[in-house]
Amino acid sequence: MNLIVIPGGAFVENSYLLNDGISEELILIDPGSQINEIEEKIKKISFKKLVIINTHAHLDHVYGVQYFKKKYSAKFYIHEFEVPILNVMVEASNRFGLEEFSNPEIPNVDSFINDNEILSFGGFKFTSLLVPGHSPGSLCFYFSKQNNSNLENEFIICGDTVFAGSVGRVDLTGGTNMEDLVGNITNKIMNLPDETILFPGHGPETQIGIEKKSNPFLLGYI
Repeated sequence: MNLIVIPGGAFVENSYLLNDGISEELILIDPGSQINEIEEKIKKISFKKLVIINTHAHLDHVYGVQYFKKKYSAKFYIHEFEVPILNVMVEASNRFGLEEFSNPEIPNVDSFINDNEILSFGGFKFTSLLVPGHSPGSLCFYFSKQNNSNLENEFIICGDTVFAGSVGRVDLTGGTNMEDLVGNITNKIMNLPDETILFPGHGPETQIGIEKKSNPFLLGYI
């Protein structure tokens, strides 16, 4: 299995490259402004087809989408509720005022991902979990042993929904409130096996069991 974490950019956002090590299809998740770093990793992987899926559409997670769509003729997948956030990429860039986010190109969505949909990319079958709060269409991607018997550990690519010791902000574009976010995390993620690994949009990996015991934002809800 290839699972490569590529942190980068002003907000140290995590992009991911993923396939089962056999498939000629490569998944790119949340390509941000660290385009050069992603390219360096892509060059080392043999593949024929690239697909882009996003957990959500905040600028630090979506800035590189159009570049990779163009270069690799890749299709782009995201939840429909994120389209209004995609459409204000230019305004978000102006608000940040950072050179690395200058002149963003708004990508066209090729297909929308629904809640609890079984997706088949990169040799995997995995489930989309809609967990709004940080943004209206925030998705987590759950790779389970039920769908992939060859997995050593179950894992979730969880975007900015939950982090090691924290959760996503709710004061950014499309955010709701902390009670909504934490309630959705509790109902959609924290009921999965404790040993499930969480790969967040920023910072290090963690596990569900660890967050249930020590995440100050979740204690009292679980």
